[in-house]
Amino acid sequence: MRTDGAAVATGLDPRRIAEVIVTAGKGGRRGSGYRVGNAVVLTAFHVVSGAAGVQVRFEADRPGQWSAPAEVVWSDTATDVAVLAFTPPAGAEPVGPAPFGRIGDDRHAVVDVHAAGFPLWKRRRDAEGGQFRELHQADGTVAALSNLRTGTLEVTVSVAAADPDPQVSPWSGMSGSALWAGSRIVGVIAEHHRWEGPGRLTAARLDHTLRRVGEPLRTRLAELLGIGDPLALPDARSETGPGPGPGRGPQWASSLRVIGLPVTHGLELFKDRIEARELVGRHLADPAVRMVTVTGRRGMGKSALSAKVLEMLEQGQWPGQTRAPLPSAIVNLSTRTSGVTLERLYFDCARALGPETEARLLGVWAANRPVHDKVGELFNAMGDELVVILVDNLEDLLLDDGRLEDAELGVFFDCLFRNRHTPRLLVTSQIPLRLAPELRRFAVEVELSEGLPAAESIALLRELDQDGSLGVAQLSDEELLRAAVRVHGVPRALELLMGAMADDVLELPTLRDVLEDFTLREDVVSGLAQDRYRRLGPETRVVVDVLSVLRTPASRDAIDWIVGALAPGLDVAGVMSQLLRIRMLSVDRPNRTYALHPLDADLAYGALPRDGALGRRALERQAADWYAHTAPPRERWRGLEDVRAHRRAFEHRRRAGDMNEAALVLGAIGPWMTRHGSALAAIAMHLTLEDKLTDDAARLAHLISYGHARLSGGPLAHAVTLFTEAAEVAERLGDRQALQDALFGLGDAHRQLGSLEDGAAALSRAAVLAGDNGDTEAEAHAVLSLSLAHSTLGHGPEALAGAERLNAIAAESRDPLTEARAWNARFTALLTMGSWEETIAASDRAVHAYQVAGVREATDYALNAKGVAQLALGRHAEAVASLEAAFQAASAMENPRTEGVCLYNLAWTHWTGDRYEEAAGTADRSAASFQRAGSPEGAAAQALADAARARAAGDLAVAAEALERAAAGVGRNVETVRPAWLTREARTLRDTA
Repeated sequence: MRTDGAAVATGLDPRRIAEVIVTAGKGGRRGSGYRVGNAVVLTAFHVVSGAAGVQVRFEADRPGQWSAPAEVVWSDTATDVAVLAFTPPAGAEPVGPAPFGRIGDDRHAVVDVHAAGFPLWKRRRDAEGGQFRELHQADGTVAALSNLRTGTLEVTVSVAAADPDPQVSPWSGMSGSALWAGSRIVGVIAEHHRWEGPGRLTAARLDHTLRRVGEPLRTRLAELLGIGDPLALPDARSETGPGPGPGRGPQWASSLRVIGLPVTHGLELFKDRIEARELVGRHLADPAVRMVTVTGRRGMGKSALSAKVLEMLEQGQWPGQTRAPLPSAIVNLSTRTSGVTLERLYFDCARALGPETEARLLGVWAANRPVHDKVGELFNAMGDELVVILVDNLEDLLLDDGRLEDAELGVFFDCLFRNRHTPRLLVTSQIPLRLAPELRRFAVEVELSEGLPAAESIALLRELDQDGSLGVAQLSDEELLRAAVRVHGVPRALELLMGAMADDVLELPTLRDVLEDFTLREDVVSGLAQDRYRRLGPETRVVVDVLSVLRTPASRDAIDWIVGALAPGLDVAGVMSQLLRIRMLSVDRPNRTYALHPLDADLAYGALPRDGALGRRALERQAADWYAHTAPPRERWRGLEDVRAHRRAFEHRRRAGDMNEAALVLGAIGPWMTRHGSALAAIAMHLTLEDKLTDDAARLAHLISYGHARLSGGPLAHAVTLFTEAAEVAERLGDRQALQDALFGLGDAHRQLGSLEDGAAALSRAAVLAGDNGDTEAEAHAVLSLSLAHSTLGHGPEALAGAERLNAIAAESRDPLTEARAWNARFTALLTMGSWEETIAASDRAVHAYQVAGVREATDYALNAKGVAQLALGRHAEAVASLEAAFQAASAMENPRTEGVCLYNLAWTHWTGDRYEEAAGTADRSAASFQRAGSPEGAAAQALADAARARAAGDLAVAAEALERAAAGVGRNVETVRPAWLTREARTLRDTA
């Protein structure tokens, strides 16, 4: 058997597809991979990260199945690529190296790609009831210019057919699959972001990985993959010509007749809507479907989507994976151009059937026969040929309840659903045609409710300023993204923004200027407002205005309560029924909520007067009162969901201009949000109140809550400033409870900054105040912080005494959070004292106790301490797993300082495993996290990165000097690996140099 690259140049070989089975900790996981060499499997790094054991299985659940243990021999966390090595068992067929290539990003292209793996949604049960995952071949496309910033490939595939677990991606398990373009591997499936939809995957680019990593990692990867020149992979696009394509019919109907011009222009620049295109195509190809209606608010791109589908059919291809005979004729009609009447429909369809048939049908039309007969003759003349008719902007011909105004057109639609031979109708409309219940089975609706994705919105804005004369093409992606988000990605809105800039030749507004007041610009509003919005009566406008203020989907109770307070006696149910009929209101049936489209909400809100009984401020205050009325009391809070109503009340108070009241609401919930992982959200809310508070009590609430958010999210120096001012205000107001909270925060901030004496003094006073105030929880928290300060000072016995005091408080109060904090104090003290096994045990108890308490407060610290102790005991793989879990927990808590600590320790762990390049990259990330937190350890992390790079380059003297800087830079931080470990390594390097 040949084993050179040419032997496998035909592409993906199913015998080489690997199921990667990982055991880690108490559980396991599955991923995919590909046998790219005789004893080498390519996969994604996160699939095997922290693995205690790895098995690769080939020809899974088939007669030739075999497996082998494997180990990670190369990895890069930044690009999420890993290589596994294994020993093929006797009898396993040898294979040669797989061919590799790249998808060039130097010009526009859409490239066919494919991958095969084992996603969660293909989970099955065998005859014995056991579970297995069936292999899935995912065929799709890559847009060459997408994801340039992240250096990844955006892969568009058919939507997952099921979503078995809402908490886990249906594509879980597909990670690690080799991504092929033609006969070459160009990437590795790495991620699925749910917010990008069920048909979008992200793949690591192998050419990017090879460019990014330095030596000797690049050479090693090239050797493993059998790549000769790692920086000159061939462009796979040259091998992926257009060909017939998966959606092309049995033959391209070159005799296809097209009547009428496309209903929109610029289709070569059409953006996205891939899933919607596939859905429309699938329904049009279904013989059981007579009419497909694309609905959505004005400006969503309904016409463009439909015209694009028909353009693909003209070119001989169905969208997506649909396989069906192609149409013999396409007829384009629009109410905005040629008009839509029965006569126009009849004549254009007759012309599409050829001259002889057209002449006969014109004779039928001229005869004195019933309209039903004429339409029946037209449909019979079509026979079994597929004729697709596009009727654009049908809403122009509909009453508000969805009935047709034109009786003759009603006959056409009646025949459409009753005759055996009929065309396939593709309709665009803001509201659907109202059908009798028995006819609904023959019609489907495809709703466009979402705007364009970010990348397509940005590209569209740049294309609308091709010559750069408006100054938009030169703006950054971030600035263009803000514009797209502001108008919710609605294509027509993006076009009108640019039009407003181009037309205003006196003021010469920038894009930012237009965005600030676009809801007040008549030229923009007239192009976006629903036609029926202009015909709303005063009572209906009240309900629309309330919904525009609420913005998010609201329950019927909320709408009734708010409208009832503003306009007693108004028939809310009747008004909502009308809005639902004309599709200005959408309903979420499972959650029983109602909402306007976000852009309609923006336009209605922009038209509200500021003051008055039904003005913006009055509506905002009423909405705030509703959320305050329904918000659960403090004793019922268990998680972030329980303060959602308070957060909305805050937002409505702020938008009403009631900043002091908003500060009091935020002061009550901010520390809870921070404790449960939403520090950054709390910071963002506090920033909206800066310099806008006039009441001392409101400012005090703001300072304390903001200080706690900065204590977690950084920078720590800012937290000190906030708590210091809060203590002064509390002293002046005589508020002992607030003074206790401010002193506690101040002490903890000083402790984390390394000002241990200042921290201990403030914490001691906070503990006394908490005892005097009878606040057991605050007293316990202050005792915990004081114990941690003792640990940092190296006072192990005093730190353990604090843990015992917390145990006593927990026993008396039976508070699970205090018990968790007692374990927190204990594992930190034991870590200080070098009691490694006891540290691991106490850390595990702490993690469990915090889970019982329903708080993630210090789970990251516990896992970090466990990882350091495991490293001290030489349990390297376990240490990596613990520290990676600690980093994930810190990220979930939005705590950059703890992220920095975990990454610093993880970098050193990589060093001890001789993975110096990985250590350098991880230390860089640590330095960045410390910098965000304003922590002094940032310099130590940067020094460790310098040391790792020098060590990888073989410059031992430079590495030793940098290690000593790193050791000195962590100070007395007990949470990091011991400085002595680094200085000992530095001495070894100097001795070796």
